[in-house]
Amino acid sequence: MGVSNIDGHIIISAFYLNNGDLIDIYLDIIHELVHVKQFMDGKELFDRHYNYVDRPTEIEAFSHAVKEARNLGLTDERILDYLRTEWMTDEDLKRLAKSLNVNSETLSS
Repeated sequence: MGVSNIDGHIIISAFYLNNGDLIDIYLDIIHELVHVKQFMDGKELFDRHYNYVDRPTEIEAFSHAVKEARNLGLTDERILDYLRTEWMTDEDLKRLAKSLNVNSETLSS
């Protein structure tokens, strides 16, 4: 799931919609809607001056998703699982978690 940097629409894989975890899909929609708003406000969504986990637009979008995850009662461990991506190292995940006030102590050092 992502937002087009051409026209700001959300792109969602049919496979993900049909097979993904419903909570992850819900949190991703929240995250991506923040990016739609950022796009509409003229913000640079893919600013290569930042690592993905340090990018201000990502921190803002993830913060909304994490807030909703907490409202749903998700544990920090489950939130970490949501935040993890295949291109993210454990160090990246720890840095992102720290920015979002998510406890990452369950990750190996």
